[in-house]
Amino acid sequence: MDVPGYVVITGAGSGIGRACALAFANEGAAGLALLDLNYDALSSVKSEIEAHIITKNDPKTFQLKIYALNVADEDQVNKIVSEVAQTFGRIDYLVNAAGIAMKHKGGAAFVDTLDWKRIFDVNLHGSFYMLRATCKVMLNQEPILSSIDGRPLSRGSIINFSSIQGVVGLPMSTAYTTTKHGIMGLTRTASEDYAKDGIRINAICPGYTETPLTTQPDVLKVMLEKVANSVPMQRMGNPKEIADGVLYLAGGRSSFVTGTPLFVDGGYTQR
Repeated sequence: MDVPGYVVITGAGSGIGRACALAFANEGAAGLALLDLNYDALSSVKSEIEAHIITKNDPKTFQLKIYALNVADEDQVNKIVSEVAQTFGRIDYLVNAAGIAMKHKGGAAFVDTLDWKRIFDVNLHGSFYMLRATCKVMLNQEPILSSIDGRPLSRGSIINFSSIQGVVGLPMSTAYTTTKHGIMGLTRTASEDYAKDGIRINAICPGYTETPLTTQPDVLKVMLEKVANSVPMQRMGNPKEIADGVLYLAGGRSSFVTGTPLFVDGGYTQR
């Protein structure tokens, strides 16, 4: 997938973030910095990569670092991004996968203010903090070359996580849907800021996907009903399929793509 550089992934301890970590390692990234609130989960992913993933780079030079991080903490974000940049010497890809979701029984009129703020702090503010800190690093580094044809690649590539709910609304999902619409706006405006500087910023928009949350028995039944009625492919996505979209947006095969949402949703949003 032409991702030879260094990648930072938030929410890397489980689900889609974990799938992205495995995918970048398998496709030959020079190094990974994996960030998540759950350090034990990160340790498990690190062990999995070290035991089962054979990178296309020299294993003696491949670097794998893990950091416990709350993306909603601006100071923590700035500190860790700076540390990662010093360790790797550069940051080529940022995958903003950290996020939380919550249903609001009764709809928008009954959203608890603390819940609203928490979802915004993680999904939107956290993504912005990571993007801002990483852009400052990327603006001061030279482009890398494509491992496929030697074309000069961008100074950096940022993939924000929106959702099908970045363009549609679903019942009782007021805060989550609003933040994912916000991610679309952040992606579009920031991509305009830095396209001329060689930084590409895009959004991945997953549909219904099999994750530890969605495969819990009480949630899975509802999900499968929604999928049967709303998804043309009539199945849920696999985290690996979302990671494939992230790899495309990160790497050289999308070198002329910026400010764009990529929907990986089994056809949900085309209806």
